[in-house]
Amino acid sequence: MLFRDVRPGSQKARIWEICDELTKKHGSIPSSREVVDIYVAEGGNPHTGATQHSLWKKAYFAQADEQATDDQAAEQGLRSLGFRPITISPEGHVVIPKDVLRTMMLDSDGRATLSVVDGELRIISPLAALQAMQNRLKGLNTGGGLVSDELIAERRAEAASE
Repeated sequence: MLFRDVRPGSQKARIWEICDELTKKHGSIPSSREVVDIYVAEGGNPHTGATQHSLWKKAYFAQADEQATDDQAAEQGLRSLGFRPITISPEGHVVIPKDVLRTMMLDSDGRATLSVVDGELRIISPLAALQAMQNRLKGLNTGGGLVSDELIAERRAEAASE
């Protein structure tokens, strides 16, 4: 729902909400005429409705492209980027570029874990942490079955020999 990304109660939010509702209802992008007719029936300006529908469509396609890129990044696994200059505000705010966020495999909820190692700031998303852990553990698999089954067999053999 794109309308949640705009200021609540604004004209823009209402038009974007109409667009989201029609998209959900029909399963396709609504026409400008359809959106404008509903908005004008509610007392809105037709030009505002048409303009906001156009902006909503742009945001809709951008979101779809971003999701496709995120899915591709997740399929490709962990990737790296070179050093990038950023600015940290006096309050501690950091703006991370979108391509970096995609490379980090950051979910839409924005959760991540932060650590400082030897003065170096490290931020890792849950998905990237999981992928890194799976990569580390791949080499430990001997292919002989479950370790728990081996342990149980050893214990049974010890018990039988006693």
